[in-house]
Amino acid sequence: MRSKKTALDVLFPRVRAELLRLLFVEPAQQRYVRELMNMSGLALHTIQDELRKLTAVGLIVTWSNGYHRFYRANQDHPLFGSLLHIVRGSAKLPLPKQILLHRPRRRRPAKPRAGRQAAPLPKDWPGKWNLFSNRRQT
Repeated sequence: MRSKKTALDVLFPRVRAELLRLLFVEPAQQRYVRELMNMSGLALHTIQDELRKLTAVGLIVTWSNGYHRFYRANQDHPLFGSLLHIVRGSAKLPLPKQILLHRPRRRRPAKPRAGRQAAPLPKDWPGKWNLFSNRRQT
C-alpha cells in the first residue's frame, strides 16, 4: 500500500523531500550520515548522493570530527527561509488528493465472452498472405 504523500513529497523527489524534512524541521540540529540513514530508512549511497547535491548548492553545511561527517541546514543561504517555511508548512497542510497524484489506470477492452465468435472476415480479404513460405513469388 502506498503511503500518504504530503505537499513536500509532491514538490520534491522522495529522497530530497525526506532529507529536507530531517534537516530543516530542526535547522540547528546537526546529524551524521548513518543517523540520517537510520531515521529515513534510505540506503547509505542514496543519502550520500543527495547530501552531495544539497551541499553543492549550499543548502546544507558539512564538517567532520574525524570520525563522523555532520550535516545541518545552512541558515545563511538565501533560500533557507523559504525552504524552512515549505518544510514546516507541509506538515500542517491538508494532504493532497491522493487519487490525483497517480495516473489513472487504462481500461482494457473487454475480452470476448466464451461462446461468442469473432466477426467474419470480409469476402475480399486475402485467404493466404504467404508470409512464411519458402517460395518466392514473381
